[in-house]
Amino acid sequence: MNKHTPFKRQAAVVLFAFLLATQFLLPLAASAEYSPVFKPVHDKKGALWIAIRKFTEGTRIRYLAVDPRSLNTSVMEESDIGKAALDGEWKSTPYARALKSYNAPAGGLQDSGLRHGSGGLFLTVDLCPSSKKMDMELFKAAMEQPSLKGKPLPIAIAVSGMWMERHEDELAWILGMEKKGSLSITWVNHSFSHPYDRERPLEENFLLKPGVDFEKEVLEDEQALIKRGLLPSPFFRFPGLVADKGLLEKLKNLFLIPVGANAWLAKGAMPEKGSIILVHGNGNEPEGVKKLIEFYETKKTNFELGELRFLPLKDAVAR
Repeated sequence: MNKHTPFKRQAAVVLFAFLLATQFLLPLAASAEYSPVFKPVHDKKGALWIAIRKFTEGTRIRYLAVDPRSLNTSVMEESDIGKAALDGEWKSTPYARALKSYNAPAGGLQDSGLRHGSGGLFLTVDLCPSSKKMDMELFKAAMEQPSLKGKPLPIAIAVSGMWMERHEDELAWILGMEKKGSLSITWVNHSFSHPYDRERPLEENFLLKPGVDFEKEVLEDEQALIKRGLLPSPFFRFPGLVADKGLLEKLKNLFLIPVGANAWLAKGAMPEKGSIILVHGNGNEPEGVKKLIEFYETKKTNFELGELRFLPLKDAVAR
C-alpha cells in the first residue's frame, strides 16, 4: 500500500466536507468589484469597525472590516452597517497606530514592518508557491507543545494564492486541524503569485520586480482566501520580506500592516521572548523546520513551565 494513502483519504474527506459546507458561496466577481475603501463605522449594535474592502457576491454588497481595537476581521453585510464613526473614535486605536508605525521604512530592504512583540512568541509560517509537499512535521511539532495544554496553537499563516490553488489537499488538512481545535489561524496576505527571479538583485525582485501590479497581487490574494470561506487578517507579509519606501506607502494605502520577523530561522536567527518567528512550511526550507524543532527540544522546560508560550499575531499589536 502507498504510504501516503491514509493522508490522501483523510485530506479528501476534509476537502469534501469543506466544499460541501461552502458550495453555496458564489465565486467573487472580477477584481473591479473588489476594491479598497476606508470607512470607519459602527455596526447596528454600536461596535466600532473600519471597512477596508467593498465587494459583491451575487447581488449582495459586502465589506471586509477590521475591529481597530482587537484587529479581528469580519465580512459585513451592507445592512449591518450603522452610522459613521468620528475620527477621534478610531485614530488612537492599535490598528491606526500600527498602520502609521509599521509602514515606515526601517534600515535595509528586509528590515521593515512588525518584527517583534512582547509577552510570548509569535509563530508565522510562509506558504509560498512550491511544487514540493507541505512540511507537516512543522505543524505537528508545534501542536504538541506542552504549554498549549489542550488549547489550539495560535499560528499566523502567510499564504499565497498560487500555493492554495496547487495544494488544495494540504490546505484541507490545515483546515481540518483548525476544525478539530488544534490550530487557531491568522491568515496573512502573502501576495497572489509571490513573484521571484533568482537572477535578479533584491532591489529588482519579488514585488519590486518590474511589471508587477502590487495592488492586484494584494487584492487577488484576499479574494482567493474569501472565496474559500477564509477570513483575511489586516496583516501582510512581503515576499522575501523585501519592500522599499514606495511599496510600504502603497501597502499603507491598502490599509494593511506589514509583518516582518526578527527570527528567520533558516537565516540563522534564534528566537527570544517577543520574537516573530519565520519558517517556511512549503517544503523549500527544511533547515528552518529542523531548527524550529530543535528550539522546541532545547526549550522544553521553559514551555512546560509557561515561561515561553505562543500568542496570536494580533497580540503583538493590540495593546
